[in-house]
Amino acid sequence: MKIRKALAVSLAATIVLGALPSLPSAAEASHGVAKAVVNEGLDYLGTPYEFGSSRSSTKTFDCSDFTRQAFREGAGITLPSDSRGQAKYVKNIGDVSKNWKKLKKGDLMFFMSYRGTDADDYRGLDGDDRRITHVGIYMGDGKVLHTYSEDEGVTVSKIDGTHWEHRFRFGGSAIR
Repeated sequence: MKIRKALAVSLAATIVLGALPSLPSAAEASHGVAKAVVNEGLDYLGTPYEFGSSRSSTKTFDCSDFTRQAFREGAGITLPSDSRGQAKYVKNIGDVSKNWKKLKKGDLMFFMSYRGTDADDYRGLDGDDRRITHVGIYMGDGKVLHTYSEDEGVTVSKIDGTHWEHRFRFGGSAIR
């Protein structure tokens, strides 16, 4: 009985004196989860691309299957199985940005169809009316982690000044 009392007094003193580590803030926790999502995604670099890949295998991915797997493993979140469903999910849980430079690491990025490599190929198109055809994970530093090509599989692409920038519709967090 004396040992229990001594432990209780010791624990109370530790709490009062602030010797226990503080819990992370919601923002810190969210950042940690986003980092885990990116790290899980990076584990699949080079995994072959296959349109309509099997959702029950990690041998190949299409873009939405890849993001779904990274979020399942890194955040414990099961996203919808297609890019348009994932876009709707992100819109329903929080704010989105049409400026990719305002995204945070781990945010999902949504793109319209490829029309060419130059900005002129997309001039005059209203992005709001364009169908989402691709999704990737923003890594920070102007890079997107995604898969879209049988030649590369899961890869990291630069955004600024490329067709990815011109095709970008909006992005946002899938982490609540």
